Amino acid sequence: MFTALPSPLFLASLMSAQGMEIIGLLFWIWMIYACATRERNSTEKILWLLLVIFAPVIGSLVYFFVRVVKIRG
Repeated sequence: MFTALPSPLFLASLMSAQGMEIIGLLFWIWMIYACATRERNSTEKILWLLLVIFAPVIGSLVYFFVRVVKIRG
């Protein structure tokens, strides 16, 4: 029988991909929370939440750079 163990480089890249997924998920949750708590106008809040929820990667990044950086800066 041939049984090959995965190389350490493969395992490290797999762990790295999982780490990036976790970071992305945490960022997405943070943007949903920020949008739900910071937006005052209910119409804008609903539109931003829909964007962030249904387009997680792009929506979260757009919300972060358009709204969060603007509010803090």
